[in-house]
Amino acid sequence: MVASMFPVEKIARTVQGELLHRENVTPPTRAIHDSRLVEPGDLFIALRGRRSDGHDFLSDAFRRGASAALVSDTNDLPPNARNIICVPDPVLALQQWATAWRQRLNATFIGITGTNGKTTVRALLGHLLQTHGHAYVSPYNYNTEIGLPMALLSMPMDADIGVFELGAENPGDIATLARILQPHMGIVTTLGPGHLDGFQTMDGVATEKWSLVEHLPENGTALINADVPRLLEMAATATINVLSVGLNHGDLRGHLLQSVPHLELTLAGHNEILRCPLVGEHNAINVLLASVAAHTLGVRWEVIAHRMASFVPIAHRLSPIQTSFGTILDDTYNANPASMRAALDVLATFGTEIPKRLFVFGDMLGLGTASERFHREVAQLALQLPIDVILPVGQAAIAACQAVAPASDSSKIVILPRNEVSSWIVAYSPAMVVLVKGSRGLALETLAAELQDF
Repeated sequence: MVASMFPVEKIARTVQGELLHRENVTPPTRAIHDSRLVEPGDLFIALRGRRSDGHDFLSDAFRRGASAALVSDTNDLPPNARNIICVPDPVLALQQWATAWRQRLNATFIGITGTNGKTTVRALLGHLLQTHGHAYVSPYNYNTEIGLPMALLSMPMDADIGVFELGAENPGDIATLARILQPHMGIVTTLGPGHLDGFQTMDGVATEKWSLVEHLPENGTALINADVPRLLEMAATATINVLSVGLNHGDLRGHLLQSVPHLELTLAGHNEILRCPLVGEHNAINVLLASVAAHTLGVRWEVIAHRMASFVPIAHRLSPIQTSFGTILDDTYNANPASMRAALDVLATFGTEIPKRLFVFGDMLGLGTASERFHREVAQLALQLPIDVILPVGQAAIAACQAVAPASDSSKIVILPRNEVSSWIVAYSPAMVVLVKGSRGLALETLAAELQDF
């Protein structure tokens, strides 16, 4: 069931917009800002970005069946335009519309944030809740000031649980999203050096992520990663109920039995073994957070254990892929220092019978003035671990490897043109495991795909 949104007239009133070229249509079924994804009945959001202007794609959106559009410029409207809602700021209008829709929804809302792990926890929790009422899980990576409102507007009125993730690049982002979502439960997965070009310091990151907890109601519940000392410090001053979960600390503690080639862990005081096709100790925390959240929402532990085993890992997030030459660990969705360390730990322990381990080291973007230091730390760690070859891709990664190589084993570092990396890897050894990781801007998923094609 799709959301039964407001009629276009009510949307225009809600966002205080001017309605032009009015036509009688059924209420829009979805908000979308990419004209290529428009389906009949959608409302198209015309956004101006750094590289493109959504107003240039109005004709295409209506040709694909859009029932209306939210715009800031009515010059040169295409002949097929209809139900044009003109506002000064389409992003603000989208948020106002989503806020009004949220007031119509009688459900329990869960918001998830953190430097790493929020998408995995969202997917895990959604999977665990599939047999528990009607749960709606936000799609794709819709966790921004644009994405979250669009996800919220697609939530059906008959859903009784809504699971959303909240991302942030600048101070105040989480507060904005929390005011729109009004969650009853907040989950904070990790704190790490991500988006430091916006937050500047780790204190800035911690303050931003914790603002989700600060926006929970008095009877709300926060669930935090107890293995992050800063989160425990902040929890001590919280005025709402806080549950802490970890492998080493917390109210509820897990015991890791196995981290590769899949996870196995137990929770203190419970007999069930949680088996999950994810890999790595960092994902054990994600499994614990999702499991405890599901149990808090009413799912029995035996159901959680049963459902966890059938979880399908999300593509490009440390996903093991079998190939003719061994295993690719595709972790190309994004990268920051903490997720790099976690992925390297998995690579270093993955496959006792695999003779060669390779690391395709892509740049980590968004680290501000600390970028050089963080790239060098990753390069040094990779040199210390049982990894045979490091193949840096990107200026920052190459510079870091060149800087640390004189004091280490430089033979482990191979610098190649980007278009030669995949063929070199395939020719290197008949059996190996290859970690491919870097920030999204490097598009290393294309290299992972090339390796699969050999």
